[in-house]
Amino acid sequence: MRKRTDLLYGYWRRALTSRGPERETVMVVVKCVLSAVAAWGIGMVAVDTTQVGFAPFTALLVVRPSVYGSVLQSTRYVAAVFTGALLAGVAGLSVGAQLWSFGIVVLVALVLGHLRFFREQGKQVSVVAAFALAGGAASSGEQLGELLLMVAIGSLCALVVNMLLAPAIRFRDAQEGVLDFVDALRYVVEGIAEDLRSGLETEAVGQRVRAAEALDNTSRNAQAVVERQEYRVRLNPRKVFSRARVPIHLDSYRLWIGVFDRASRHTTSITRTLQHVTEGYARKIGLSEDFREEYAELMDMIARVLDTLHTEDQPEWSDLSGRTAQVLGEAFDRVVQSRRTTLSDAGDEMPARAALLTDAERLLQEIDQGREGARHMSGA
Repeated sequence: MRKRTDLLYGYWRRALTSRGPERETVMVVVKCVLSAVAAWGIGMVAVDTTQVGFAPFTALLVVRPSVYGSVLQSTRYVAAVFTGALLAGVAGLSVGAQLWSFGIVVLVALVLGHLRFFREQGKQVSVVAAFALAGGAASSGEQLGELLLMVAIGSLCALVVNMLLAPAIRFRDAQEGVLDFVDALRYVVEGIAEDLRSGLETEAVGQRVRAAEALDNTSRNAQAVVERQEYRVRLNPRKVFSRARVPIHLDSYRLWIGVFDRASRHTTSITRTLQHVTEGYARKIGLSEDFREEYAELMDMIARVLDTLHTEDQPEWSDLSGRTAQVLGEAFDRVVQSRRTTLSDAGDEMPARAALLTDAERLLQEIDQGREGARHMSGA
């Protein structure tokens, strides 16, 4: 019991003292409560109707962390309710609520609810149609109108509350998401160099493979963070009063997330080649100490490129420094040199060496293409 109390206390402390998922969840709960209470209160005062429950119900479904999200969900939900009410009204006002007509209405509503426009609100088409027809509201145009009015009140209350409690415009979260990605990639590259100098121990290489594969999750997290920040900006009334300009940075962040994602795949390929060398089909061949040292130095240079991106070109990476171009050029030169010195007399190691050098070169090419894309984006 004490452990649960401590966890609950820690959750609320984080929500009150720092930005993060805890605070966002608490804010959504607060907005839901305020929206539902306001919608129910206004609905009770506006019209004396049995459909008043649709007002708070709508408010709860429409509230989202961002203003743009609420507008989007409100549009979809209102459209879904209107469609469901229209189907119920057509049946209720023409043939009445019969078992066969009810089945047909629900069937059509379910089919229409799968239209891409409705997305997660698609089920509301069939819910509203079934509720209106079975509850008797569909037999009266007045009751259908009251239902739609309550939906409009609920949506409006949710939107007003969301605008009054709009999230702050901060791009630091998006920046940190991309920085975490480049840091994780650099960590794996530095680890590969360390493993090469340590003799490629099987257990260490296996851990490096798992670390490289985990970069997929890092990429998804970075993409999700940038998307959330983009949603925070859209239709946010704080833009009028905020000094923070809505940057091209978000597009730049997306560009570099794609670059690092593709680079991470080449990094994963490098670790798997080393795994094949240590425990797979190529374990009888191995890699010579000279090549391991040469490739470790190449990995160090790639790590230096990533470190330069982090320290000199962040936060937006829309206009890269000359230092990045310099270290990137040096790394490309090292690949060329390595090909010339290590492949001429590779012997049985040729396939493994060629694969490793190719992946290293492709990794650098991804970063170079990102540099060119960022230059084009900045108008340079």
